[in-house]
Amino acid sequence: MLAIRLYVCALTAVFLVLVTMNRGVGILEGVVITCAIVYLILDARAELKERQADLHQLEELEQHLAVLLSD
Repeated sequence: MLAIRLYVCALTAVFLVLVTMNRGVGILEGVVITCAIVYLILDARAELKERQADLHQLEELEQHLAVLLSD
Protein backbone atom coordinates (compact mmCIF):
# COMPACT_ATOMS: atom_id res chain seq x y z
CA MET A 1 0.00 0.00 0.00
CA LEU A 2 2.86 2.35 0.78
CA ALA A 3 4.33 1.68 -2.65
CA ILE A 4 1.07 2.70 -4.34
CA ARG A 5 0.93 5.91 -2.30
CA LEU A 6 4.52 6.79 -3.13
CA TYR A 7 3.92 6.03 -6.81
CA VAL A 8 0.83 8.26 -6.95
CA CYS A 9 2.68 11.04 -5.10
CA ALA A 10 5.62 10.82 -7.49
CA LEU A 11 3.38 10.80 -10.56
CA THR A 12 1.40 13.76 -9.26
CA ALA A 13 4.56 15.76 -8.52
CA VAL A 14 6.13 14.97 -11.89
CA PHE A 15 2.89 15.75 -13.72
CA LEU A 16 2.53 19.06 -11.90
CA VAL A 17 6.13 20.09 -12.63
CA LEU A 18 5.91 19.13 -16.30
CA VAL A 19 2.61 20.89 -16.82
CA THR A 20 3.70 24.11 -15.13
CA MET A 21 6.96 24.14 -17.11
CA ASN A 22 5.14 23.55 -20.38
CA ARG A 23 2.02 25.72 -20.40
CA GLY A 24 0.55 26.24 -16.94
CA VAL A 25 -2.17 24.47 -15.02
CA GLY A 26 -5.46 24.23 -16.89
CA ILE A 27 -8.80 22.68 -16.04
CA LEU A 28 -7.83 19.14 -17.04
CA GLU A 29 -4.56 19.26 -15.14
CA GLY A 30 -6.33 20.66 -12.09
CA VAL A 31 -8.83 17.82 -12.17
CA VAL A 32 -6.09 15.19 -12.47
CA ILE A 33 -4.08 16.67 -9.62
CA THR A 34 -7.16 17.12 -7.43
CA CYS A 35 -8.26 13.52 -8.02
CA ALA A 36 -4.81 12.22 -7.10
CA ILE A 37 -4.74 14.26 -3.90
CA VAL A 38 -8.28 13.22 -2.93
CA TYR A 39 -7.36 9.57 -3.58
CA LEU A 40 -4.34 9.89 -1.29
CA ILE A 41 -6.40 11.50 1.46
CA LEU A 42 -9.14 8.86 1.29
CA ASP A 43 -6.60 6.04 1.13
CA ALA A 44 -4.73 7.36 4.16
CA ARG A 45 -8.04 7.75 6.01
CA ALA A 46 -9.03 4.15 5.27
CA GLU A 47 -5.61 2.95 6.37
CA LEU A 48 -5.92 4.90 9.61
CA LYS A 49 -9.34 3.38 10.34
CA GLU A 50 -7.90 -0.08 9.70
CA ARG A 51 -5.01 0.58 12.07
CA GLN A 52 -7.41 1.86 14.74
CA ALA A 53 -9.47 -1.32 14.44
CA ASP A 54 -6.30 -3.40 14.80
CA LEU A 55 -5.30 -1.41 17.86
CA HIS A 56 -8.73 -1.92 19.40
CA GLN A 57 -8.47 -5.69 18.85
CA LEU A 58 -5.02 -5.74 20.42
CA GLU A 59 -6.30 -3.84 23.45
CA GLU A 60 -9.15 -6.35 23.86
CA LEU A 61 -6.68 -9.22 23.55
CA GLU A 62 -4.47 -7.61 26.17
CA GLN A 63 -7.42 -7.34 28.55
CA HIS A 64 -8.38 -10.99 28.01
CA LEU A 65 -4.80 -12.12 28.52
CA ALA A 66 -4.52 -10.06 31.72
CA VAL A 67 -7.65 -11.76 33.06
CA LEU A 68 -6.36 -15.22 32.13
CA LEU A 69 -2.92 -14.61 33.61
CA SER A 70 -4.25 -13.15 36.86
CA ASP A 71 -6.24 -16.29 37.67
